[in-house]
Amino acid sequence: MGVRLLVRSCWASGSEADAVYEFDQTRITIGRGRGADVRLPHRAVSQRHATIEHGAGGYSIVDHETTNGTTVQGGRIVPGRAKPLRDGDRIEIGGFTIVLRSNVPVSTSTSQERTASLARRLARDSLDADRALHPTLTILNGPAEGTALRLPAPPARFVLGRGEGCDVTLDDADLSREHAELDVGLDGVTLRDLRSKNGVYVGDRRVEERLLDDRDEIRLGATVLRFEDPAAAEVAALEGAEDADVDVPGWTPPPEPEPDPEAEPKATQPPPPDPSEPAPAPAPRGRSVAPADMVIYILASVVFALSVLGLIWLLRA
Repeated sequence: MGVRLLVRSCWASGSEADAVYEFDQTRITIGRGRGADVRLPHRAVSQRHATIEHGAGGYSIVDHETTNGTTVQGGRIVPGRAKPLRDGDRIEIGGFTIVLRSNVPVSTSTSQERTASLARRLARDSLDADRALHPTLTILNGPAEGTALRLPAPPARFVLGRGEGCDVTLDDADLSREHAELDVGLDGVTLRDLRSKNGVYVGDRRVEERLLDDRDEIRLGATVLRFEDPAAAEVAALEGAEDADVDVPGWTPPPEPEPDPEAEPKATQPPPPDPSEPAPAPAPRGRSVAPADMVIYILASVVFALSVLGLIWLLRA
């Protein structure tokens, strides 16, 4: 069993989903630096900001005397002193929220490669829309040399090949009709071979599927392309920057959903009784008569009627 951390940026209008980290280790480092297990790309986060540790008493977090501090459940913790954590606790660090889920099954811990990819995603999430950092693909040789293609926002699928139905059609006889695809997701861009004849290469290595890094060179047939993710440059620039002492945005609960005017109204419940008012008298209830009792009543009435008739006959005799 391990721990799951659900991370979201509060700096822009927003992240559409949490960045998910999973670990089965006893010590998890959080910070802006390259070696952190959870990298939060903003100058409001210190290079080595906090550490989550698991011991005999469960999970706890320590703030390493940082510029902007660490809060747990809305309260700022004392630097250098371990703060116990409970399942579901919300941690706030430099404009990012982290929700802790403990004792969850973990098959594979989050790798450094995935940590770097999630850091780029969090960098994109932390910028306003007009500064969005969209990955690009540039063709380095052939008839379309120099053409730069801006990849669409996630989720999206981008097919490359020599067929006319591809999103990017390349004039290259060594390509299959549908040679490869780029799967643009929230966590990054994945290159995938579509069972091509001559394969897909990143650098000199043939790959079936790979999560792309900034400035990876891709070879499809005789065509070479360069993948660039400007968020990677943003993350790298932040690594060496000084801390910024700023007012960081805090966590705000999601807005309540607006009522659907076409939805059927819910049945209203009667208001609870006022204890100061006297209780209403119970309504009178008639006595219920069982079928067997009804037969007895009918027989008794018949006997009584016959007795009256017999008495009248005797008086007239």
